Amino acid sequence: MDAVDLRRTLSDELHARAFDNFSGSGRFIRFIYLVEGNADVIVEYVNKFLEREGQAPIPLSSKFSSFNLGHYSLDFERHTEFISVSFIQKYDSLLVGLSPDAYNARSVALPIEWAHASPGQIFHAIWLEVGGEPPDGLTEQKMLQLMQARAVAANQFSDGAAQVYFAFDIDAAGFSRVALFNKSMVASRLGRAVQRIVELETYRLLALLGFATVTEYGSKLDSITRHVGEITNELAEQIKQPDSHVEGMLSKLSAQAADLENIYSKASYRMAATKAYDSIVENRLEGLRVSRVEGFQGVKGFLNRRMLPAIDSCRAFSERLRRLSERISRAGDLLQTQTEMIIQRQNQELLISMNRRAKTQLRLQQTVERLSIAAVTYYGVGLVGFLGMSFPLEAWGIDLVALKAASIPIIAGFVWLTIYQVKKHT
Repeated sequence: MDAVDLRRTLSDELHARAFDNFSGSGRFIRFIYLVEGNADVIVEYVNKFLEREGQAPIPLSSKFSSFNLGHYSLDFERHTEFISVSFIQKYDSLLVGLSPDAYNARSVALPIEWAHASPGQIFHAIWLEVGGEPPDGLTEQKMLQLMQARAVAANQFSDGAAQVYFAFDIDAAGFSRVALFNKSMVASRLGRAVQRIVELETYRLLALLGFATVTEYGSKLDSITRHVGEITNELAEQIKQPDSHVEGMLSKLSAQAADLENIYSKASYRMAATKAYDSIVENRLEGLRVSRVEGFQGVKGFLNRRMLPAIDSCRAFSERLRRLSERISRAGDLLQTQTEMIIQRQNQELLISMNRRAKTQLRLQQTVERLSIAAVTYYGVGLVGFLGMSFPLEAWGIDLVALKAASIPIIAGFVWLTIYQVKKHT
């Protein structure tokens, strides 16, 4: 991609997900599918539906596409690990309350069954109803029944121009219900609010994926922590011993490091994603500028009480991974240092032993040299005797024994000099 195309792509990214203005009432239904390697299959499934509706297919590289299908529109969004398909239906404004067919999948003319039949795994489904002013006498009990939830959180936002109610629960049809009562918001502001609310609910559950990872790997991390602690304690005791043996600990520590790396490779991305998703949730909530609704728990208070502990668990898990990795690294350094000291001590002992053997060999060599000089001298004197017997030594007045005795120092000196010359040139 050249610089011009890159510039165009980055510029288009800022306008990729436009807000849908809500001039009246309506509903926003979003299905969220985890990609898990089958993104193209999901896109192909959506394209077949669009072709039946007479629409152009979505390019495989497209991140956002919107289609007007008559009485509703379809929005397609592609993210790193999920794809969302949203149905947006608008109708005349309501003065008070919600539409009579709110949250009724059978009565609304939307392809909800088609969305449920997608080959992608449905991770979350959100049903947001936009109505008129909140009805009088709207109590918590009435909203619990309407939202089919165990708890309802509510807030006013945009300086009291509207109220939003979150179920933060899953109804019998598999939807998380949200109700928005519009008092006086203009279409553009209402559209931005709807998108913020849907994204808040989308990323809220995606952020909690990290807690599932913490639950899955928490016990394994506890086991690694315990074993590393045992190895560290054993190492501390061994270091105090003059004849420490740490060879077996290194293999044990390596096994724990491999297990930790396996967990880190599987969990690090999820922990980073949880942090990013939680930041988006906070951003969307801040953008609504919420205020209290009498008789209801606020959205922020609800999330802080119910969701924050899970997010804190993810942060603590990430910190545990980091600290445990550092502990293993420090223990490995200690083991390596101790092993090097043991090797140095063994090398020193080996050198001392080699030195003793060298001295012994030198003394043995010197002894052999002396014996060699004596033996060669003995044989040399014998040869002189044999030679002397072949001459008339008596006639010459020379005693054979005296001749042999006189040859001893000469032969011994010659032998010694020969050996010395040989040693000098080797």
